[in-house]
Parts: sequence; structure tokens; C-alpha cells
Amino acid sequence: MTPDDVRELARSAPYRWTELDLVHRSCGGEHLEVSLRHGVLTGRDVARGRDLHDTERPPSSFFRPVEPYPTNYLWCAMLDPDELSHDVRLTEISEGELFGRPVVSFVAHAEDDYDPVCTCCPLVFSEASERHEQPDGWTPAPGELPDGVEITLDREAGIVVSSRDRGGRLESWFTTEITRVVR
Repeated sequence: MTPDDVRELARSAPYRWTELDLVHRSCGGEHLEVSLRHGVLTGRDVARGRDLHDTERPPSSFFRPVEPYPTNYLWCAMLDPDELSHDVRLTEISEGELFGRPVVSFVAHAEDDYDPVCTCCPLVFSEASERHEQPDGWTPAPGELPDGVEITLDREAGIVVSSRDRGGRLESWFTTEITRVVR
């Protein structure tokens, strides 16, 4: 796959599925088992022992329709990774499998004009994303930010199924296993 193929896959994600069953885990201790139909999320927050049901679109959905989320806007970006389709340089592209499903993996590097769906929850945590959050004149401390973000997209659904910061102070990661997809 070429970088343009990956960008098109990311752009097309919301149109590649109508229903998803997911198991989502993250470095923050999240363990969610959810079913999603466009606009309706149900499931279980296993880590906290609570049921989930949400049909509310997040407030920013007037910019771009986004799905209801159980945690934060990173969830929305995971399901609609459009922000990877522009102002992000993609390197080390490879195809493979994750959780028994075909995927494409790459390293994403935000360019200066990178504009995530939510500046506090970007798919590509970087100096470019942090400039939206920090005061004028801010500069990152050495080693504070990752050198790139290792991202994996599911080839059928187009959503992000794995993300891991490459270096940096947070070393953030998540995985999302698709257990069922309906197109």
C-alpha cells in the first residue's frame, strides 16, 4: 500500500461499516466491550463494572459527524481516522494481520498544519498537536514527545485497531479488537 492508499482507507472508514463489536484496551486501564451502530453505542466498561449506552453525538459533531464515545474524542478519531488523511507523513507502511484480521501498519508523523478532531485527544500526539493546547512560545522539553506514532488500520473497516507512541514521556497505547463487523 502507498501513503495515498492508507489516507483513502482512513478517509473512508465511516462508510465501510454499519455495525461493529469491539474490545478496546488502553494504557490508561480501559477495558471496554461495546457494540456500535452509527449513532448508538452499547456495551460494558469491564474495568469499572458499568453498563454503557449512549446515543448523543459529541458537541463537535457540527464540524464532522462523530460517533458517541465512552471515554474521549480519541475514540471518535479511532472510528473515523480522517485526521490521518492530511498533514500527516506516513512511513514504514506494511501489511499484515492483527487479531486474525488483515491490517495495514505505519508510523505517522504530524506535519505543522496537523489538525486533529480534538486537540487534546489527537491520534498523532506530537509537537504540532500540542501547539494547539499550549500557550504561544511553548517549546517541548527534550524527549517529552514521541518521534512518531505506530498506527494500525483494519483493512475492512478502516478504523484504528492499534496505536502506540514511539518514545516520548507518555508512551501511550491502545488496541481495539474487532469481533464483528457488518458492512
